[in-house]
Amino acid sequence: MQLTSASEMPRMVDSTRKRNGNSESHNTSDSDKNHANRCEMIVATEDLVPGDDNYVLALCGTQHEPEFRLCAAMSDYSCIVYNVNEGLSKLMSLEHNTSPIVGIKFSPSSKNILFAATRDGEITACDLRAKGKVVAEMRDGSVDSKLKPLASFDISSDDKLIAAGTEHIGGDAFILFWDIRYSSPNNSRSDSRKNDLLGGYWESHMDDVTSLAFHSSKIDVLASGSTDGLINVFDLSQSSEDSALNYSLNTESSVDRIGWLENDHLWCTTHTHCLQLWDCEDATPYGKYDRSTIAANFMHEDQDSCYVVRVHKSSSSGDPFLLAGGSTIKGEHLHGLTINSEGMKWCTDFIGNKQLVRDSWYHAKSGCLITGGEGGVINLWKQNEKTLIQQNSEPKPLAKSNGKSSGRDKHRTKPY
Repeated sequence: MQLTSASEMPRMVDSTRKRNGNSESHNTSDSDKNHANRCEMIVATEDLVPGDDNYVLALCGTQHEPEFRLCAAMSDYSCIVYNVNEGLSKLMSLEHNTSPIVGIKFSPSSKNILFAATRDGEITACDLRAKGKVVAEMRDGSVDSKLKPLASFDISSDDKLIAAGTEHIGGDAFILFWDIRYSSPNNSRSDSRKNDLLGGYWESHMDDVTSLAFHSSKIDVLASGSTDGLINVFDLSQSSEDSALNYSLNTESSVDRIGWLENDHLWCTTHTHCLQLWDCEDATPYGKYDRSTIAANFMHEDQDSCYVVRVHKSSSSGDPFLLAGGSTIKGEHLHGLTINSEGMKWCTDFIGNKQLVRDSWYHAKSGCLITGGEGGVINLWKQNEKTLIQQNSEPKPLAKSNGKSSGRDKHRTKPY
């Protein structure tokens, strides 16, 4: 892969394809909601992380079964690793990071290798078999310059390539690339020979690159999202940035997170707590749900209290679902909203949530969902089979917590 700058700024996609609906046609009516089965998810187990002011920034896991691995990136720069079966069993805590963590991910081919990217411009790989020892480091290879601050990263599904998005710096925002196979085997932190940078793109985004997502089956396809409002889709097999940029989708917002659904479909959440669904070949999203619509129509929450977390794909129905919450003085509510050809429907209530959720991770085989957030709590959620909410029933009030909040809660901010 040759990585060079493009000679021209990317063109916006101009597609003549028409979808059967947009943001308004995908809104689900009250009668539709009432006919949807809703299930309850209950806390199977939880762990309170150490430190009064420590909270969960990000989660990642492995899809192994029956026991899988989970990692939580914390606000104090540490990473806590768990083995998960019927409960959460703490394996170790990694303390080597020296700046805020912007992303964590297990190697696609090994549950023993954990990658972490930090704002100071470094990505490290730790071997959990060796008590979390750093076995590889990836940095910007520029000579006589400061490391570019990172804002996001991802790993290709074939476990060969790492991509990292930077903050806007010096008039540019970069997507940097490393080949994992060329990582330095020397474990000395003082060794200047680190993983060499392959190259980068710097013409396609004009602001912080907040999210990167490799396609799960098309190993050369990478999507990027930015606060400049663009979602770009690249074919990394091409010889230059200009030819690699296949699609540029304008969300008309600030992109928070993106992910692949199937084929060439993408989901996107924004910093204004909206959800967009895209086909790469279309000029506009085929599904668009703003914050007020999600709050009023699907969650019975006040708009200012509503926030979105991320999209997951359900193992039972095969449909994607949005995890969204409401943070009010009356409590911390959490809901699952399924998304399919009929639109969005309220499908799941999470009973007993005690915090504003920052991130979530879904184990496909077991159907377990892990959440972590500003209360410093990691929850493992499982379906409550005995208390399925029947069709045509009115929305049920969520069970409230015991009224006791962690001391760290008062230091947290609202999601708006």
